[in-house]
Amino acid sequence: MDYCELSFQLKPVLPAREILIAELAELGFESFVEREDGLEAYIEGEGPSDLEISELSAFRIEGVTVVYQRKSLARENWNAKWESDFEMIFVNDDVCIRAPFHDQSSARFDIVIQPKMSFGTGHHDTTWLMLKLMLDQDLKDKQVLDMGSGTGVLAILAEKLGASKVDAIDIDDWAKENCDENAELNGCTKISAYQGDSTMLNGKQYDVILANINRNVLTNDMSEYSACMNEGATIQFSGFFPTDFPIIRASAEENGLIWQGEWDRNGWGSMRFVK
Repeated sequence: MDYCELSFQLKPVLPAREILIAELAELGFESFVEREDGLEAYIEGEGPSDLEISELSAFRIEGVTVVYQRKSLARENWNAKWESDFEMIFVNDDVCIRAPFHDQSSARFDIVIQPKMSFGTGHHDTTWLMLKLMLDQDLKDKQVLDMGSGTGVLAILAEKLGASKVDAIDIDDWAKENCDENAELNGCTKISAYQGDSTMLNGKQYDVILANINRNVLTNDMSEYSACMNEGATIQFSGFFPTDFPIIRASAEENGLIWQGEWDRNGWGSMRFVK
């Protein structure tokens, strides 16, 4: 199936670009390329109508000009474009996210991601935040869940940090395939990738949950997350704005979770709770 590319030119770029990414992700857009003057967003199929796009809140921000173009791309052309735009990403000196065509880095954790359709290459601030905050956690011999796994980059780092078992769950079949491919590229043997949603968590138990999705999904599935957490387990969230902190915290505390901290980077937020 072909892909739809929406190319947005924004003046000024921030905060309109971050708002667009969040809203387009809720519409099903799978990947984003941030440009100095705006944003490119990709979704399988024809994508939403021009009317749906015009109703996004970025178009109603006072003082912001939004212009966009729509283009259809064949799957193979989409992949070629995504590869050409893929740059190495560093999380301090600890983690490097790179494509197979990049030279190996000297980072403590050198992670190879085959750039395809899946979200989670490290380029977005939410993924970067999750990776950085994972470095502060003790994952040795832990049972880990990567919920909304995308490329599987968080699952891969979890195994490299010593996790004994990692379940990677994503609603899209192409994400499961990409996660399997990336796990193999990184020599990971403890990652099990699945296509599905929070209904798959029934009867499972974890020591650490990583959930980089969006506010609505996180709050909707909070009870399922809490139910599958062992006593003393931690859960790390991202995929929302700092203005969402009170909403996420209220939902988590209603489900028996205890706030541990919150962080932000370039207008995106992350929070950690313990059971």
